[in-house]
Amino acid sequence: MRKKDCPQGLHDETHLFSCPTCHSDSRLARAWKRIAHPASLETPVSADELFVQRVLGAVRRDRARVVRRRLWTVAAAALLFFFFAGLAEEGTGVPAASAEESYSTLLSPSSLDGLIPN
Repeated sequence: MRKKDCPQGLHDETHLFSCPTCHSDSRLARAWKRIAHPASLETPVSADELFVQRVLGAVRRDRARVVRRRLWTVAAAALLFFFFAGLAEEGTGVPAASAEESYSTLLSPSSLDGLIPN
């Protein structure tokens, strides 16, 4: 990993102390040699079977909880949709009130007024 531009000391180790480029290159080469191969770093670890079963059980319970929540949300949305669809259907059968009828309902007393005590 020596720099090709360096004319001195291809095999001279004293040159490494005077040339910063060759010094850094040699340090990098030594560092790369010290790094262990990744395959040698991985050692198979036996997992505790009880721990694995507890984790799998927790994951299954969490997935079931998520599915239940989604089903409740879908059911609530469907009920709300059908409720509003029913209201729209009910509103189409009633004819629209004219302006005179609308104003007369504002002026007439409510049927609940007789139920409220003074």
